[in-house]
Amino acid sequence: MQSNYIQMSAYTIRIDNETKIQFDRLCEMLGMSVSTAVNLFIRKSIREQAIPFRLDLRYSSSIMDEARQAVEEMRTTSEKRGLSTMTIEEINEEIRKARKGE
Repeated sequence: MQSNYIQMSAYTIRIDNETKIQFDRLCEMLGMSVSTAVNLFIRKSIREQAIPFRLDLRYSSSIMDEARQAVEEMRTTSEKRGLSTMTIEEINEEIRKARKGE
């Protein structure tokens, strides 16, 4: 006799109280339990083979400003040297020469 019983497992997570309260409230407003919301997240992650939202590192504006300035300086230097239209092969050749000290 075959059973239609699905074995269930449980996760235990730690989360700060205020975040838990806010998430509980959100789930209630959406008409679902926290368990249902977490299951939706897990199933979507499996289906997409990815976390279903963008993960990125947020850099401070000062670091981003420094990076933009560095890129702009490289562009200006490249243009002055006539290197702004180099192909990848030409760039690789320049790197090879630099490594050899040419």
